[in-house]
Amino acid sequence: MGEKKLVDKTISPAEIMRALAAGDITFAQAQQMYNGVIPIGDYKGAAAALDIDKLVKQPLVWPEQLYVLGNLDGATEDTDLQTITVPAGALATAVVGETLTVPTGEVWYINAVVGTCLADATGTIVYNWRCSLFPDAAGNPLGGVYHTNWIATPLGPQFDEFSAIATLFAVGNKPMPLRLPAGATISGELMNAAGAAAATGVAGTLQLYGWRGKPLVD
Repeated sequence: MGEKKLVDKTISPAEIMRALAAGDITFAQAQQMYNGVIPIGDYKGAAAALDIDKLVKQPLVWPEQLYVLGNLDGATEDTDLQTITVPAGALATAVVGETLTVPTGEVWYINAVVGTCLADATGTIVYNWRCSLFPDAAGNPLGGVYHTNWIATPLGPQFDEFSAIATLFAVGNKPMPLRLPAGATISGELMNAAGAAAATGVAGTLQLYGWRGKPLVD
């Protein structure tokens, strides 16, 4: 006689969830069929699993920002300050960019992104910035641009602010800090918007203001 093979007929939590969602069994039947704890709830009359990410992890984003573990004041090159140089001879619509990256093991809360190109007195060098968290329809790995229309800054810096009162200063500002987890990037970009090549080199800056929080959420 051949050897008999054992068949595992254990009912998994996933199978029970599917049966509950389909209405094939009741909660009481599910408890009898599965020897364990099934974290489920009733959502609009249907069985649903408790989402631990939304229930436990995501709420930790709020206490993250209560820990001020370091200052970001737009003063340290390659950390919260990045110099961007448009070289002499840059062609029209040529874009030059530089990127700042949140280090591993950190979370940043940004209350202002500031861009300048004060050396361009004519306003032909325009400014924008990207964030890796913003979706980009064209698939740019640096993320989408913040401003739909590029901005000239010959008269002073462009402030994009994120705080409780920021919308009082400009309608385009946001009422809460911009959270940047480890690995997230902000990239400042300058573009020659003139119809001809740039006659001289022009330098600008990207500055981030805010603080380092305590990472509690991956």
